Amino acid sequence: MCGVVGFLKSGLSQVERIEKLRRGIRAVAHRGPEEAGIYDDGDLTLGTTRLSVIDPELGHQPMITNDGRFVAGFNGEVFNYLELRAELEGHGIAFATRSDTEVLLKSLAYWGLEALDRLNGQFGFAFYDRVRKELLLGRDPLGERPLFYTEQGGTTFFASEIKALFAFPQVRRELSPSGLRQTSRYWTPIPGQTCFAGIRSVPPGHVLIVRPEGAQLRNYYRIPVDRGPDYRPEFGFEEAKERLRSTLDQAVRFRLRGDYPLGVFLSGGLDSSIIASIVRQHVPEELPSFSIRVPDKGVDETRHQEVMTARLGTRHSTVMVTGDDIRQRFPDLVYRCEVPLHRSSPVACRIVAELVGQSGVRIVLGGEGADEAFLGYDIIKESKVLEACLDEGFDREQERALDEALDDLLYTDPTAAAEILRFFAKNRTSESFDLGTHLRRFESELAGELISGNGDIADDDRRLLAWMQARVAGLAPDNLVGKAQWLDFQTLLIGYGMTCQADRPGAGCGIESRFPFMDRDVVDFAATLPREWKLKGLTREKYILREAYAALLPGQITRRPKFGMRIPGVESLLPRGTGDWVDEILSPTHLRSSSVLDELGVRRLVDRVLACDGGRIPFPLNHAYMRVLSILLLEQQYTVDFEVPHVDIDRILVKNIDGTRTPIVAGRGI
Repeated sequence: MCGVVGFLKSGLSQVERIEKLRRGIRAVAHRGPEEAGIYDDGDLTLGTTRLSVIDPELGHQPMITNDGRFVAGFNGEVFNYLELRAELEGHGIAFATRSDTEVLLKSLAYWGLEALDRLNGQFGFAFYDRVRKELLLGRDPLGERPLFYTEQGGTTFFASEIKALFAFPQVRRELSPSGLRQTSRYWTPIPGQTCFAGIRSVPPGHVLIVRPEGAQLRNYYRIPVDRGPDYRPEFGFEEAKERLRSTLDQAVRFRLRGDYPLGVFLSGGLDSSIIASIVRQHVPEELPSFSIRVPDKGVDETRHQEVMTARLGTRHSTVMVTGDDIRQRFPDLVYRCEVPLHRSSPVACRIVAELVGQSGVRIVLGGEGADEAFLGYDIIKESKVLEACLDEGFDREQERALDEALDDLLYTDPTAAAEILRFFAKNRTSESFDLGTHLRRFESELAGELISGNGDIADDDRRLLAWMQARVAGLAPDNLVGKAQWLDFQTLLIGYGMTCQADRPGAGCGIESRFPFMDRDVVDFAATLPREWKLKGLTREKYILREAYAALLPGQITRRPKFGMRIPGVESLLPRGTGDWVDEILSPTHLRSSSVLDELGVRRLVDRVLACDGGRIPFPLNHAYMRVLSILLLEQQYTVDFEVPHVDIDRILVKNIDGTRTPIVAGRGI
């Protein structure tokens, strides 16, 4: 994990450029605490921080070609760098390091934008062509690594995290009501947007091309989705299982590459168990594994974790996550994630990331992405039933089928099947119905009544639909499974999961998380499989995964239904009258001073939450309350009390590249 930060065409003197860049580097130093580097040529001023994973001795950044034309700053990994390197060497290109950063640099220098289709990895990068005066800001196909930018006063600023943009005094720090409204409804802003005014995100699978005449956003990868109920491939189920094992095995082997110790996450569920089992086949020596435990024995997965650790013979470590942990650490996770949190799971992810880092493991593999690619969520079951309803009508038979199918969803949203179908029957003619079964989830979230200012939720829905329709090729209007799957990828996985449960919790822990199910070849292959091979009937989600790995896993694991992470939640974040941060952030003074929240709406929400009986806050009140706390914290942390961290970057400064032959001013203490 690394950090990238910089700006283009500032019009400042070199002393001023370096002074401002050093502030940005300090803001992302936690992403790469081992090394920092600076490049400046008058047009481009670029800083990097590095956590070395591949070629620690020579892979320093920023990296520049021998002729001085091309320069790159890189956050992440190109997993197929050895294959790309061999191909480039066949074209006569020489290499001075063993690093994937040099492969990225020379791939883009040789192939240009066509290189993006060759990269298999998780990354956000800045690449500059000094001759063409062209800056590329690129992000990986499935958004595993972040990249943000803004254009203010004629200068383009970019960074791996928004806090680094705010380190530049020219960049205004202001929450965006529309971004917060979208996040409250979809769990993420519409791709490309953020929760801060004027700050944009490079969407997954896109590259921003900045030239003297202007900037252009280009889409180079489209997430493939379900092809409809009638699609059949040219190969049979047994061959599909073999192809799946081969494709996933390659994805795992790619992600084992590195120069540091590695381990695996083991939740006790199907997905992480599959990945850990494949890793074990390639790592015969000691293999560390890591899990989360919770105090509630009814939802704790320790017994399933123990089954897998016994099967694999891993050196297993666990960490208990309690309600006190949630309360104590919640503000820090909001600051790290830079978005409102809807659940407390990011805190748990941070705690287990710290455990991994303290163990000495630097590379850790997990099972994220399998539910989206192989139809693992209950909302896909809703979609199948709703498709049948559109053909056959909303009757008792469909209601009974849905009632028998729902399982994991009922823990957080215990809505009866009959009520679900009544919702869709009522909204069938609405413009937003094209959002499919996610529409009910979106409508359930409390959004508009809590965000102040003018806002049009219907317009948000239209914009999200337009984004989807422009980036999903051949999606039939009645393919509700395909729509739900795409929205799962964009909202729950990329917009929320990769940000709040993967990248940001791990930043600063000295680890790099990797997820083989998010390999573009695995996602592409999953899309070639018939729907029934992934969701068999209405009850066997991820069916082909269970069958393909039945001989490798214990039956206790392959037979388990989908079971989401159950972490102590919003009940740990209620006011206690002790004067801690919860009481302070919900005080009348804070509520009145908020520029984005409706004070009366928030007070009504808090009253409803405190009036709940039984010790548990139900959906959607739990999500809304946690978002309100998050928004109040974000406003305090980023618009009121923001400070650039005090980091001695000179201690880790390993590269100081001057592109103008004017000595770069060190600027110690800045």
